[in-house]
Amino acid sequence: MSTLDAPRMPRWPFVIADALLLAAAAALVLHGNRPLALHEVVAVAALCALGAWIMILPFLRDHAAAVKLQEQAGLADTARQIGDLQTVAAHIREATAQWQSIHDGARKASETATGAVERVGAEAKAFTEFLSRSNDQEKQALRLELEKLRRGGTEHLQVIVHVLDHVHALYQASARNGATPLTAQLGQFRGACLDAVRRIGLASYEAKPGDPFDGNVHQTPEGREPAPGSRIASTIACGYSFQGQPVRRILVTVDSPESEPEAAGAAPEGESRTVREVADDPALELPLGDNSDV
Repeated sequence: MSTLDAPRMPRWPFVIADALLLAAAAALVLHGNRPLALHEVVAVAALCALGAWIMILPFLRDHAAAVKLQEQAGLADTARQIGDLQTVAAHIREATAQWQSIHDGARKASETATGAVERVGAEAKAFTEFLSRSNDQEKQALRLELEKLRRGGTEHLQVIVHVLDHVHALYQASARNGATPLTAQLGQFRGACLDAVRRIGLASYEAKPGDPFDGNVHQTPEGREPAPGSRIASTIACGYSFQGQPVRRILVTVDSPESEPEAAGAAPEGESRTVREVADDPALELPLGDNSDV
């Protein structure tokens, strides 16, 4: 729609008329009675109102002219659009004729597509069933392999712990005979073995003689809890943890408070028998994963 500018009325006659009316009102206020009489107040108010109306009048006339011009322009655009509607109607009639032929072609294509979709659906269903069977078989095979690996890792760890128990028993037996070159060599051998297994995450720890017995960390060969206040006499077998997970608590002998004087002389013999039992008797070894509270 084209934009047209309406002619504007000159403003200066209205400004002069407004200035004269305001000057007359100011003269009445300045030269009238004090206080102003009622008719003077009414005259001043009338002059001010008339001046305001005269000042607003050109703007109202310009606005009315702009509105009329806008309406005429809108009517002209509407007439052009009505003329364009005839062209659109001709295109619609032509499109309607073409739509019928397109509809027939679409119906045939739909029938063909429906058959293709049914065939694809049947093939997809068969393929999905095949994949499901393959996945089930593969999962079963992976589950068996994982179980074998877990069982093999557990057995390897049990063998390593058993060997370390024998090394510890051999070192204790040598240390009991006093400090000899053989004892030093066995100590170095035991340290090398512990360093080697530490690389795979297997850590060893033992108790100090005289420490109080703690059921969460220590255990006795018989599996019974000693009397309260019992203290550790010696370490029979070390405790182990694998990659931060507890494997076995420390196997110790204890001296109860009331039997310490009597057991002082008999401790070495009983301890040596317990060491040999741990080293040679598999029944005294705990399975991996036991004592998980350490």
